[in-house]
Amino acid sequence: MEHYDFAARLKTARRGQGWTQTELGKRSGVHPMAISRLERKEKKDVTGATLRKLALALRVSSDWLLGIEKKVAPRILNP
Repeated sequence: MEHYDFAARLKTARRGQGWTQTELGKRSGVHPMAISRLERKEKKDVTGATLRKLALALRVSSDWLLGIEKKVAPRILNP
Protein backbone atom coordinates (compact mmCIF):
# COMPACT_ATOMS: atom_id res chain seq x y z
CA MET A 1 0.00 0.00 0.00
CA GLU A 2 1.27 3.46 -0.90
CA HIS A 3 2.09 5.79 1.98
CA TYR A 4 -0.19 8.74 2.52
CA ASP A 5 0.17 11.79 4.69
CA PHE A 6 -3.12 12.62 6.42
CA ALA A 7 -1.51 15.57 8.20
CA ALA A 8 -0.34 17.16 4.95
CA ARG A 9 -3.69 16.60 3.24
CA LEU A 10 -5.58 18.11 6.17
CA LYS A 11 -3.31 21.16 6.19
CA THR A 12 -3.54 21.51 2.38
CA ALA A 13 -7.33 21.41 2.46
CA ARG A 14 -7.52 23.88 5.36
CA ARG A 15 -5.11 26.33 3.77
CA GLY A 16 -6.89 25.92 0.44
CA GLN A 17 -9.98 27.32 2.11
CA GLY A 18 -7.90 30.14 3.61
CA TRP A 19 -8.78 29.05 7.14
CA THR A 20 -6.82 28.97 10.36
CA GLN A 21 -7.03 25.93 12.60
CA THR A 22 -9.39 27.94 14.80
CA GLU A 23 -11.69 28.68 11.87
CA LEU A 24 -11.74 25.03 10.82
CA GLY A 25 -12.52 24.14 14.41
CA LYS A 26 -15.52 26.49 14.45
CA ARG A 27 -16.81 25.19 11.12
CA SER A 28 -16.27 21.51 11.86
CA GLY A 29 -16.95 21.22 15.57
CA VAL A 30 -13.48 19.69 16.07
CA HIS A 31 -11.38 21.36 18.75
CA PRO A 32 -8.58 23.46 17.21
CA MET A 33 -6.01 21.73 19.46
CA ALA A 34 -7.05 18.36 18.00
CA ILE A 35 -6.62 19.80 14.50
CA SER A 36 -3.19 21.13 15.45
CA ARG A 37 -2.14 17.75 16.85
CA LEU A 38 -3.35 15.98 13.70
CA GLU A 39 -1.47 18.40 11.44
CA ARG A 40 1.73 18.03 13.49
CA LYS A 41 1.39 14.22 13.49
CA GLU A 42 1.24 14.16 17.29
CA LYS A 43 -2.12 12.42 16.99
CA LYS A 44 -1.97 9.71 14.35
CA ASP A 45 -5.40 8.13 14.70
CA VAL A 46 -8.51 9.97 13.66
CA THR A 47 -11.97 8.71 14.61
CA GLY A 48 -14.65 8.23 11.99
CA ALA A 49 -16.71 11.02 13.53
CA THR A 50 -13.81 13.49 13.45
CA LEU A 51 -12.90 12.48 9.91
CA ARG A 52 -16.49 13.06 8.79
CA LYS A 53 -16.69 16.49 10.46
CA LEU A 54 -13.42 17.64 8.90
CA ALA A 55 -14.28 16.34 5.44
CA LEU A 56 -17.72 17.97 5.46
CA ALA A 57 -16.38 21.32 6.69
CA LEU A 58 -13.55 21.31 4.15
CA ARG A 59 -15.80 20.04 1.34
CA VAL A 60 -13.44 17.21 0.45
CA SER A 61 -14.04 13.48 0.58
CA SER A 62 -12.88 11.48 3.55
CA ASP A 63 -11.28 9.15 0.99
CA TRP A 64 -9.13 12.04 -0.21
CA LEU A 65 -8.09 12.95 3.34
CA LEU A 66 -7.18 9.31 3.96
CA GLY A 67 -5.18 9.05 0.75
CA ILE A 68 -7.54 6.54 -0.90
CA GLU A 69 -8.57 9.02 -3.56
CA LYS A 70 -5.49 10.41 -5.28
CA LYS A 71 -6.80 13.39 -7.24
CA VAL A 72 -6.78 16.76 -5.53
CA ALA A 73 -10.31 18.02 -5.17
CA PRO A 74 -10.94 21.09 -7.39
CA ARG A 75 -12.47 22.84 -4.37
CA ILE A 76 -9.06 22.92 -2.71
CA LEU A 77 -7.44 24.61 -5.66
CA ASN A 78 -10.31 27.04 -6.20
CA PRO A 79 -12.15 27.50 -2.90
